[in-house]
Amino acid sequence: MSGFRSSRQQVSGWLRRLAESYTVHFPQPEGSANWNYHPLAPESAVTLAGYRPTIIPPGRHLMPDQEVLFGFRRRPEGGIEFIEMPPAPSQIIAGVRPCDLRAIVQMDAVHADPPSDTHYLRRRAATRIIAFNCLQPCDDRAFCAATGALSQREGADCFVTLIGDEAVIEALTRAGESLLEAAGFDSCEDAVARRQAAEAGRPQPFGRQLEAPAQQMPELLRKAYHSPVWAYYAERCFSCGTCNLVCPTCYCFEVCDEMALGGQSGQRTRTWDGCMVPGFAEVAGGHNFRAAAAERQRHRIKRKFEYLPERFGLGSFCVGCGRCGRQCTTDIDIFDMVNDIAREACG
Repeated sequence: MSGFRSSRQQVSGWLRRLAESYTVHFPQPEGSANWNYHPLAPESAVTLAGYRPTIIPPGRHLMPDQEVLFGFRRRPEGGIEFIEMPPAPSQIIAGVRPCDLRAIVQMDAVHADPPSDTHYLRRRAATRIIAFNCLQPCDDRAFCAATGALSQREGADCFVTLIGDEAVIEALTRAGESLLEAAGFDSCEDAVARRQAAEAGRPQPFGRQLEAPAQQMPELLRKAYHSPVWAYYAERCFSCGTCNLVCPTCYCFEVCDEMALGGQSGQRTRTWDGCMVPGFAEVAGGHNFRAAAAERQRHRIKRKFEYLPERFGLGSFCVGCGRCGRQCTTDIDIFDMVNDIAREACG
């Protein structure tokens, strides 16, 4: 695919021009320390570097916190008519870090797995992704290199590497080439070599490091099923579910049918849910398969580092973004928990 080079200022202008034709979601500051994705306006300020991971990951624009799956109404002659929702509008998610890009690729596989999630897949097909490389750790909680997510490029349509005052842009798909057609950037035949040279200058180690390689965690977690580590962290867990809501690879939801007054029509909606909430595993009759907070902690970690990696073969489903620890009210960090398990199992 094609390579280009430009100034940072030109990249900012390109994103603003794209916002004239598309909904472009890009990280923007909220207060003094937080960032979140918001639609760019053509006149918006664009900060290309130095932004921390957003509170809510970009993949949530592919699976909103609440969405209507379909509508329904009674026919006058009897029976039920189902009403499809309008097609997903085109959108661009820009400024996506490699860790979040890895998560999106993993979620693509999850939602394509039969029975496929047509709502997610339609929205994904209408979405273009402009990813931004990381040459420095974006946050002191980051451990993306340890999970293998730092090297992620697949899944992006355009991949931007900022090198000093310049930018090297790679079009990785035909859709990416289309986005770059009117950008006015100079062609760059050695774009890949320039990016790789910049990546070779990353600090080592890059971010926090796990006590054991992520690929060894499935076996270590099988040994740690009855570990006291789960209860240790559960003692200060509020079971609020914040870690689920900010995780880029959490995708559980609940479904609700909402009826209009009169009972003649309604809609089926789904909303985010999470395995750390006490009632998540409760079934009819009142039995709860994971009533204890320690059981929920164990399930969450095993899902990220054992169940899903072994099912899909896409590496650790914790991408090392650091969001869960950063947002946890009691500072429970998945990084610390996994390291405690590794030390216990290997010691």
